[in-house]
Amino acid sequence: MAYEAAFAAEHTFSRPRPFVRRDCRPDLSELTLICCCSGYGKTAYLSQLAEDHPASVCISLGCSDDSPARIIALLSVAIPEADVDTCDSIPEAVSRAAAALCDRAPGLLLIDNADAVVSDDGCYVMRLLADAALRGGIRVVYAARTIPRYLLPLVNDNLVTMWGAQEMRFTPQEISSLAGELFPGMTGAALSNLTVFTGGWCAAVPALLRTGREDMSAAADESVLSEYIEGMIADTLPPDLRKMYLRSAFLQGDEEFYRDGLQMPDMRAALCRLSRMGMVLRDGDSFTCPEVMRYLLSHLLTQDEKNSLMEQASDYYVRSKRFAEAIRLFEVSGDGAAAERILRLYGDRLLQNCEFELIGYCGRIIGDVERVKDPSALGALAQYYYYDGDYDRMEQAFNRADSMFGKENKYSVLRMLYKGLLRYERKPALYGANVLSALDWLKKHDEPMPFLYRRELDVLESITGQGETRPEGGKLYVHRFGGLHLTAGENRAEIQCKTKRSTELIAYMLEHGDRPVGRDVLLDAFWHDNMPANAVAMLHNMIYHLRRELSAYGLENIISYKNKYYTLDNSLIALEDKEILDTCAAAESGDRSRLSSHDGLLRTYWGSYLGTLDSLWANEKREYYDRCYINACSSLAGQYRAEGRYEDAAALYRNAYRLDPYSEQLVGELLNCYAALGQPDQARRCYEEYAAKLDEEFGTRPGKWLRNCFFSCFAEEA
Repeated sequence: MAYEAAFAAEHTFSRPRPFVRRDCRPDLSELTLICCCSGYGKTAYLSQLAEDHPASVCISLGCSDDSPARIIALLSVAIPEADVDTCDSIPEAVSRAAAALCDRAPGLLLIDNADAVVSDDGCYVMRLLADAALRGGIRVVYAARTIPRYLLPLVNDNLVTMWGAQEMRFTPQEISSLAGELFPGMTGAALSNLTVFTGGWCAAVPALLRTGREDMSAAADESVLSEYIEGMIADTLPPDLRKMYLRSAFLQGDEEFYRDGLQMPDMRAALCRLSRMGMVLRDGDSFTCPEVMRYLLSHLLTQDEKNSLMEQASDYYVRSKRFAEAIRLFEVSGDGAAAERILRLYGDRLLQNCEFELIGYCGRIIGDVERVKDPSALGALAQYYYYDGDYDRMEQAFNRADSMFGKENKYSVLRMLYKGLLRYERKPALYGANVLSALDWLKKHDEPMPFLYRRELDVLESITGQGETRPEGGKLYVHRFGGLHLTAGENRAEIQCKTKRSTELIAYMLEHGDRPVGRDVLLDAFWHDNMPANAVAMLHNMIYHLRRELSAYGLENIISYKNKYYTLDNSLIALEDKEILDTCAAAESGDRSRLSSHDGLLRTYWGSYLGTLDSLWANEKREYYDRCYINACSSLAGQYRAEGRYEDAAALYRNAYRLDPYSEQLVGELLNCYAALGQPDQARRCYEEYAAKLDEEFGTRPGKWLRNCFFSCFAEEA
């Protein structure tokens, strides 16, 4: 008995403290394999299954269990009633164990570290267990870091239910639960960062929370995760696969990037293999690694390796004109020389496309403008500082670029132009003359006009006395109900950006009126709990595509930027849904006299706000506007009913009921209208449809009040 107790203790699951019970998982099939690298909570989840199924049998394999004798011994201890020690053959022992397990409810066998068995004889026994499960009666759940050899044919024949890292990751709710126990004072923003940083990797969440730090990088450095990743994950790989894993984690990219940028044509096959092991997460054709893994795996590369990879990658991105990716690499590496090279070679193009955020990235990487040696790079930075509202740094950059010439030049002229426009109101005669002189120089040397905000364009127009400096345009016409429609120009051409989120940005900012919207607020609105690593670059691309489409109509300045805040110029917006907004305001205030003037609008539903756009903020506003429509119809219908206009009242109640089909109040009002109109058949049809809907959806019947209301419709008939 002492031997059995020691043996059982050695092969018992251990669960971490504190223990977080996982959300519901898919139903267990005959054969289920939880396959992913260390740290995804396989053993802890098997512990949960063992708690949920007290009659289950638990086996944890070790390196010494790779033989038939050891596996049979484990079964003997775990299922003593099977009496497998008296069997004459391995198949008989397995069959007897399966039969005994089948008598238990639910007949569940949990096997941890299932890939510890690799010998031919050991695999033979494990395959017999799998075959017993396929014949029915028992279910087997395996947990392993790689697909065990004995299961490969069954996996290939789709006879095994596979759970990988994607299914085993902590959900945001589970992370929040664990944070409440380990780090109760953690802010909501930090909790969101933790979710994004860990990607739900179970080993990382408690390790980072225990440090008590909200700075994720500092928390990762203080934890033992680096040693865990190296010893439990990276060092378990063959050398070639380990090399590819480190490179892919350090520089995530697409297939073309690995093939042409890093000269690694076999990377896709390696990533597919790593994905099967749960070391990278696969989403269609893209592969990602949790941010915390990327951060810590980079420590396993030497600085020379990092520099070499960074140089290869940045050269590839620059050659491919993929500046956002290149600059993001420089931001990580701090390569100021490479950032300056981009501004020198492509600064004019970035300015032409209004890609100011990318120029700003370069500026932050470079640091002090005194470090910049190229005047064209300084000129690009100067215009970015104007865009950002930092006029002192703008002048400093122009001064440094001007100092590299011994005569009047482009940068001295641009400095004079900006300075004149910004200070015009102080001394109109002096600065007006300077602006005209700068315009004359730019025209003579065939230089393009720099980027100007609306306020400086207005000053320029007043100085020149003509409107040619302002691109011809007008208003951006916006309609948001039944779908988002933006049009501009004399022909009212529809604005269609490369990404729908570019136009969605206009709708979101319209809800804020003239108030500036912070960058963090925009990022949270558009990505919320699913924040991508390059969210700022993606936001920049949205604005860039919008400006490019609107530039043809002189509306590229419709969104201005300053100190990480964005403002929509509402003077350039023409709302085509003003009547809807006025109706909503009247419904909120209960002003029936205003509602009556919108009777025609309420006769038909005005359409779902932004159509089918699936976004958290849009869904909230959609519910608000739909509720306004329901309230407006109900309120005006109540007035019509009081005036004896039952036909009009019924039409509006029907419209409200279509949007709120479970409202007993609306059905009751409709029944009263039908009764007043002498239409009992309509009342009966309406009531029966509502009753059938309640029965089908909720298994309930209409309330007593509505039943009485319905029966009263037939009181005179009776």
